[in-house]
This record gives sequence, C-alpha cells and structure tokens, in this order.
Amino acid sequence: MPTESEKGREHRGPDKGEAYGVAAVTQALSGIDFPASKDEILQQAKGHEEIHWTKEKTIDLKTLLDQTGRDRFDSMPELVEVISESTRE
Repeated sequence: MPTESEKGREHRGPDKGEAYGVAAVTQALSGIDFPASKDEILQQAKGHEEIHWTKEKTIDLKTLLDQTGRDRFDSMPELVEVISESTRE
C-alpha cells in the first residue's frame, strides 16, 4: 500500500526489467565479446534490435551503430561512449 507521499506520484523511469537509452543497449548486448565489429554486434543482438531509447521512443540498434560512423568497437564502455556522443549531436 502506498504511503501518503507516494500517492499521486507519477511513475518515472522504466518498468521493472526494462531499460532505456544506453542501459538498454548494454542489456541487449549482454554477454558479447569485445573487440567486436558492427556486424558481430548486430548478430549478437538478434531479437533485441529495437532499443527503448526513452519511454516514448524506440530506435533500431543498427541505426544507433550507423550514427557512430564506426565499424569496430574495442569494449562495451567505448561502445556506450560513442553511442552517447553520436545521439547528443
């Protein structure tokens, strides 16, 4: 039962088990070995190609990777950083 302070408060953020933005990317690519090419990343992500960027916006992983202008990534942190930079522009 919600407390008085919780009543009427709009739920923010993803539902349990969901992630948005770069967190959704890392979730979709869990277990991938780096370094990895763009094609290897897309192959690993089969079935998880649609990334929930925000609650209202879904982006295809291939589109995100294409926006980076890169074909190879050495690590997950590098991939996340490059995607973050390319989506801010």
